[in-house]
Amino acid sequence: MFFSNFAESLRSKSSLSRRLIGVVTSILIGVVVTVSPVNAQDKTITIAVEGDPTRLDPHTHGLWLTYRVVYHIFEGLVQQDLSRDDVHIPPIIPALAESWDISADGKTYTFNLRQGVKFHDGTDWNAEAAKFNFDRLLDSNAPHFLETAVGGNGWWVGDIESYEASDSHTFVVHLKTPVSNFLQRLVNGGYGSAAMSSPTAIKKYGEDFGNNPVGTGPFKLTERVFGEKIVLEKNSDYWDPKRTPKYDRLIYQPIVDDAARELALISGGADIIASPTPDSYDYIKGKGFEIVSKSGPGLQALWLNMKDPKLEDVRVRQAMYMAIDREGLCTLLRLNECLPHYSIINRHGPGYDEGFIPYSYDPEKAKQLLADAGYPDGLDIRFEWGAGGAGAVGTKAFVEWVQRDWEKVGIRTELVSYDIGAYFGQMLKGMRDGTQVMTIGWGETSYIWLEFVITPDALPPNGYNSGYYDNPELGAVMKQVKTALTEEDMVSRLQQVAKIIADDVAWIPVYAYKLAFAVSPRIKGFVLAPENWQDLTLLEIVE
Repeated sequence: MFFSNFAESLRSKSSLSRRLIGVVTSILIGVVVTVSPVNAQDKTITIAVEGDPTRLDPHTHGLWLTYRVVYHIFEGLVQQDLSRDDVHIPPIIPALAESWDISADGKTYTFNLRQGVKFHDGTDWNAEAAKFNFDRLLDSNAPHFLETAVGGNGWWVGDIESYEASDSHTFVVHLKTPVSNFLQRLVNGGYGSAAMSSPTAIKKYGEDFGNNPVGTGPFKLTERVFGEKIVLEKNSDYWDPKRTPKYDRLIYQPIVDDAARELALISGGADIIASPTPDSYDYIKGKGFEIVSKSGPGLQALWLNMKDPKLEDVRVRQAMYMAIDREGLCTLLRLNECLPHYSIINRHGPGYDEGFIPYSYDPEKAKQLLADAGYPDGLDIRFEWGAGGAGAVGTKAFVEWVQRDWEKVGIRTELVSYDIGAYFGQMLKGMRDGTQVMTIGWGETSYIWLEFVITPDALPPNGYNSGYYDNPELGAVMKQVKTALTEEDMVSRLQQVAKIIADDVAWIPVYAYKLAFAVSPRIKGFVLAPENWQDLTLLEIVE
């Protein structure tokens, strides 16, 4: 459905109309969104998020939305320090390994494990538990090997030659080649992660472990009602007093509709909401709530199906790129809460060059390119997108904006939406026949995510290269990035990657978005670190 008088309607939208929209929405979807005022004496914090997380298995979760929950139940050998918002990239700090040693050739990591730690079910954390988890991801002969985890973790397990528990509290990992940011790979959590799960629980629950997660983290799962809530309770036996929660219970409430999520905050049903809409900021602040917003590492981009005959000619792909009005999108649709983006390299990632703009907005040139490619009357395409992802405020409006821009140059677009969990599952399988475009927000503070979406090694089902972009030159350069010995060399290689992708128009970057949350005055200590997940152990309830 196209926008009617789009810019004018956005400019004229008032706080009152926002309130009416929220009230009407809450009535319409009241059967699925239950909003109960927070008890001032209750030591519970409720956060309303953009969608329902997937399975709470750290090795197969697949979404930032889910990792926000997983992060609080599980831990890895190392972790990010998310207590700081004054850094460009969160530093790596000890977690279940209290220290580590790296061999002179950079190929062997010896982790000295923290002693006295137990999983939530009482199972001891030790080197055998670490090996058990690595076996689940790497050893196809292990009885608990999880084949579905391979695609979600190939970006780091593929570097490993071997591993062993050399004694009860020493775990050793041998790499095939030196990897300059191997520790960073152990903390990334956008798809699968290297977090440690209870061997006892995995043996007990098998493939249903994701519904019965047991880790060592500061919270443990006590209840889940799909589509309604996830309830975590404080782990009173947590090993780190600095991260032991100062409240008793953390509830995640999935509310896909933006206005209904804002209503939950205003009415007292939620203490924090993710992704408030930019045009509601003034109203929310006027009600006494804080808007916390900052530039994040994510970008919204379009995957193109490189196997589809309609997109075979690069001129068609160039036309699709040039037809999108990014400046208008960020100014009118997102009210300056995003920035036009033109490169595969994200703004918080190494190698980003703000001056790199391979193709500018030029709808007339786009029409000519389509005609030159044999489509003087335009063409019809199918564009699939997922609803309810982390940071996905206004995704429907975004895809409709792109649909409208493409329509102007003759690209007629059918939009097909999925629930975000099902959507990611389809991305891992690759685009369906007859689908030319998919979209998702992605990007992290490391370049690692690129390996998982653009390289030949990440072709489905081994990763999220859902558009079947198979360029050996690109794959070779990405391997050089991984083994770069200096930051200068890494940056140079990444900029080469950006040019290769732009020349092929295998991806269409559209905008870089800001992370945004609205926080109740009942809460203090919310820190928006430059990552797509947050440490909610830092929160406190104001009495």
